[in-house]
Amino acid sequence: MAENVKKTAILETGDRILRMLECFTVDKPEWGVTELGEHLGLYKSVVHRMLVTLEHRGFVSKNPVTQKYVLGIRLFELGTIVANQMNLRTVAKPIMEKLCESTGETVMLMIADGLEGICIEKVESSQSVRYTSPLGKRVSLHAGATTKILLANLSPDKINQIISQGLEKFTEYTIVDPSELLDHLQTIREQGYCISSNDFSLGGMGIAVPIRDHTGEVIAGLSISGLEFRMVKITDDLLLQCLNAADLISKRLGGI
Repeated sequence: MAENVKKTAILETGDRILRMLECFTVDKPEWGVTELGEHLGLYKSVVHRMLVTLEHRGFVSKNPVTQKYVLGIRLFELGTIVANQMNLRTVAKPIMEKLCESTGETVMLMIADGLEGICIEKVESSQSVRYTSPLGKRVSLHAGATTKILLANLSPDKINQIISQGLEKFTEYTIVDPSELLDHLQTIREQGYCISSNDFSLGGMGIAVPIRDHTGEVIAGLSISGLEFRMVKITDDLLLQCLNAADLISKRLGGI
């Protein structure tokens, strides 16, 4: 029964296009319309329409010499995103585990996706009362240390988009005034870290720093998160440990 549901849920045209893309391999990087049609058992006219559609979106391109199709730059861009995220988690996890062990607090790794933040990896504190966030949960970028380190490093256009859609007030300490938030983000960029308390949840505190790739672009935020009363007395030490961990992750990703 479950197998039948899966089959009926598949979009036939989408499945054909994906099967077509799977034909492009290292051994066979170029395909003509006729040979693709014969290989897939599809009419030449159908194959041509699918290739033209893919070419329009940048997923394939036509070799002007052979008149055959090859994979396009758009697939390379998407593959790079996936590779970076997988490599990021692999590189970061053991460093995060050591940081959690030395600080006793939860360590989280977040990325910006569109206009929201997503926690893609975490190592939870073993303390009975601790701060945490579910993996994969989408959160606002204007509150919380890890998310604000990401927001501060987005383009001005994206920052304005987030502000224009409204800033939710999670606690009385959440910054919801656009001018005040922009000033706060400027400070975060200049100092290279974010320390935030009570603006997302009362009693909580976070210390976050950016992780950069080989181009210097901020690709993630690393944070130590816990209860304010435990962290406030040793903020400087926690910040130094977080900075060192993020620097190590960045260097292993090829960052400067």
